[in-house]
Amino acid sequence: MENIYKNLDGKKLLILGATRQHSEIVKESQSLGIKTYVADYYENSPAKKIADKSFLVSAIDVEKLVSICKEENIDGIFTGYNDMLLPYNQEICNILNKPFCGNKENINTCIDKELFKKSCVKSGVSIVPWISVNKENYLEKIDEIELPVVVKPADYSGSKGVYKCFKKEDLKSNIEEAFTYSKVGKVLIEKLMEVDKEFSVYYMIYKGVAYLSAMGDRYVKVTDPNIAPSGLGMLYPSVYLDEWIENMDEHIRKFISDNNMKDGFVFFQGFYDNGKFYIHETGYRLNGGYTYGIIEHFSGYNQMHQLIKYSLTGEMDVELLEKSNPYFEGFGMIVTISLTNGKISHIGGIDEIEKNSGLLKFNLLHTIGDEINVKGTTEQVLAYVLCATENKEKLDEIINLIKEKLVVLDENGNNMIMEIINPMKLKIKEKING
Repeated sequence: MENIYKNLDGKKLLILGATRQHSEIVKESQSLGIKTYVADYYENSPAKKIADKSFLVSAIDVEKLVSICKEENIDGIFTGYNDMLLPYNQEICNILNKPFCGNKENINTCIDKELFKKSCVKSGVSIVPWISVNKENYLEKIDEIELPVVVKPADYSGSKGVYKCFKKEDLKSNIEEAFTYSKVGKVLIEKLMEVDKEFSVYYMIYKGVAYLSAMGDRYVKVTDPNIAPSGLGMLYPSVYLDEWIENMDEHIRKFISDNNMKDGFVFFQGFYDNGKFYIHETGYRLNGGYTYGIIEHFSGYNQMHQLIKYSLTGEMDVELLEKSNPYFEGFGMIVTISLTNGKISHIGGIDEIEKNSGLLKFNLLHTIGDEINVKGTTEQVLAYVLCATENKEKLDEIINLIKEKLVVLDENGNNMIMEIINPMKLKIKEKING
């Protein structure tokens, strides 16, 4: 264990949510000697099986969770991956005077997609063209909307309730369906951008200073033109990194400052089009692809450890954050494995894949017996496979190994793997050392 984390040994962390993704938070916390507590309203949640203690309590039951924190002498409260839980995390920390990355206002700005877009405009951050509609005015605005567009709820994540619309006759039903996912009763309608030019960029923030830690290009598979595409992977560093630093970094830092984002981790997603960047999403939280594992390999520090430390102590380690270098000395990739609908009866080949020296981690999100019955959402993801190599040839080798060895079958013996990225299609940033 790193010496800088010795003061965390024995501290108690309550984690809101207990999914398989939250299991990673439990494991990372336990590796630092932290006693882990998890809470959600499912009896058999995966993270409950490995946490030191669990509670059958909804992660949004603030009153009950505050009581548990007092009874158990909890030192910090943490969550990740899900926008919905952030306001409750913030409220609990506020009541108990515990450290929290963010405040009520900037968390809301990053969750409410309309507030986010308006805030981007104020800070000079270019965004995907859009309009907002509500249940009272959407019918009168339909005629003025220029297709094709993406229809999405203003306050939901995980690609749920997101639809692509190419025909006027589908627009009304797409909007009405998106409304079912919005608590605030708002739907955003954005210009449809080219899916092969999407990127994500990540910043760590501490005491008001932002550290650009990574930028990657996203690869997707369009399985249904009317819904969000399925992810194939994210490759680092982005081919657009130099242009981002030159043209966008300053504006993003202004957004972070304007919104009083003093500490934490924030990511932005957008599109590159005709020499310009257009942002369309953000998250003031851990992102679901476990990017922190790739950043740890190339920059020498674990972002999740730093965020956990902050939740327990209100402190991070500046000397580590200063190691952030988005150029990397090599290539990092998150290979996304998505599945078709069905019930998983067999998963094979992982052991052989994990023997490759360029594989950092095979993060499995589903297991035998799980049933996939959605389309166009992150719930279709079987695994995020983290790879890090010194050259493109080694990266190709790992991807081809995954394609060759990984087997996922349904109850009828049919293949469930949708598609694995073709390494020949990867766009490579030639200048990888900055």
